[in-house]
Amino acid sequence: MGFNISGLAINRNYENEFDQLQKELGWNLEKQSEIDFETASSNWTEDEVCNVYFTKNGTLIFIGMDMYTDSFPLKSDNTLTFALSETSMAFNINYCENGVEKRSIMEVNDERMTDEGEKLEIEEKSEDTSEIIWNQIEKVIGKRFWDIEPDEKAVRYVFTKNVGIKENESKIYCIDKPISKEDLSTEFSDDELFKYFDQIIEFAQKNQINAFLIPWAHKDNGRKFMNLFAIITEISNRNNLSNTITKRMPLDRFKMLCRFDPEKIDSKTKSQMLKELNMIGSKTTNYSSEETLNSSEEKKWWQFWK
Repeated sequence: MGFNISGLAINRNYENEFDQLQKELGWNLEKQSEIDFETASSNWTEDEVCNVYFTKNGTLIFIGMDMYTDSFPLKSDNTLTFALSETSMAFNINYCENGVEKRSIMEVNDERMTDEGEKLEIEEKSEDTSEIIWNQIEKVIGKRFWDIEPDEKAVRYVFTKNVGIKENESKIYCIDKPISKEDLSTEFSDDELFKYFDQIIEFAQKNQINAFLIPWAHKDNGRKFMNLFAIITEISNRNNLSNTITKRMPLDRFKMLCRFDPEKIDSKTKSQMLKELNMIGSKTTNYSSEETLNSSEEKKWWQFWK
């Protein structure tokens, strides 16, 4: 099955300052029990669980895949947020130094969806992205992952409230209510825009509604997708959000949402669109589906209608 883990590595031992670390990360954790490292690093950490292991000069935290797309910069430390799914062949790296993001990689099935920042020193001697992750973990915490004994001590915590999520992100939007582009521009933060975007996409996925079609093609749901079109436009106008987009879907697909006339596409293309829709914002496991694009012709369906 391979490794399927995600977490945060820090180049500082926070064992005696763990409350301070929680505060800096915006986390609220409750200690549960001591566990061994084998348990702490096991596949698919549950979303509410946080397993922590300390090295002499570092801290290694295993968290759920829900959190892997966030980077966790600390102003006085180096941090590596990572996700490694060998089952899905999906890998994510966000590396920060003293609170500044230096390197960001997202790769799915050997395709680099995000590749930003200067290459890390260890990339020169790493054969693939998974090896970059293993080598960078070692560099950050000062110890090879493979040298940690399975029975070494770790600690299990659970999150007692939503992690790294601002209060306004818990807002549920009325996706049928008309919203003006002026309000989106002046009253919505970046996080709120994506919360609204995610909510409409989840509705489309649940009901298998083709979000790539023009809004007025959806009849009773037209207002929802007019809102989606307005949100996409506002996100596109904010030049700092490309990395956040690619954590949900490739940029070229994003630009095609709400653009297609249903009268001008065939059934094969419609089917391919729904496959793409179901991959938006999905966890890495979705990318391993048998429906994942294979041929060069299928991979470029969205290009024919630009």
